[in-house]
Amino acid sequence: MQTTVEAVKVLLKDPSTGTYLIPYLAEAAKVDKNGNEITGTYATKAELANYLSLAGGTVTGALSVGGGITASLNGNASSATKATQDSAGQQINSTYIKNVSVNGRTITFTRGDGTTFTITTQDTVTTNSSNWSVSNGANGWARDNSTGFTIQWGWAHTKATRIDFPRSFSSVLSVVNGQWYDSPSGDTDNILSWNNSGYTRSAIGTFKWTWVAIGFS
Repeated sequence: MQTTVEAVKVLLKDPSTGTYLIPYLAEAAKVDKNGNEITGTYATKAELANYLSLAGGTVTGALSVGGGITASLNGNASSATKATQDSAGQQINSTYIKNVSVNGRTITFTRGDGTTFTITTQDTVTTNSSNWSVSNGANGWARDNSTGFTIQWGWAHTKATRIDFPRSFSSVLSVVNGQWYDSPSGDTDNILSWNNSGYTRSAIGTFKWTWVAIGFS
């Protein structure tokens, strides 16, 4: 065994200098096959521990992209609070509607960036939004329930001088009446007086007349 060791020493000994080649073999382990210093080009396991694994992981903080660009990575897609485009690449704040308001027939839409556009609906009343009550007929009335303002109307075909309102007023503002002829006529009938329940007129002949009264009830 001792002979074998001595034989190896002879083979590894430089005959010109008398030194052994073993230190040179150790130096060769400090560089890679391209001659690059291993300690200056290769990272240790501890240094690689802070990098994202190829199999996935979590990254937080500022990520350097290069060229002076950094991106702050906090949270994940499930907790993201800001998006600028939809799936079609459209700018969200200029396309989505954040508010709708109505003024009469005009509907105003407000986009996310504050710009607006309007549409005008049809002039069709589908609800009794004015809060009016109406009694239809040849002699009838219409009342605004919020204010009490009332319009009444009627007609007659007699010589009667007293006409009763279909609905009693609490106060009468005005009463007008006129003859109803089959052909134009210059005859007139004067309204003599009125109260909350009707009015009195002068009668001339037997003909039709119509009347309108306004007030509050």
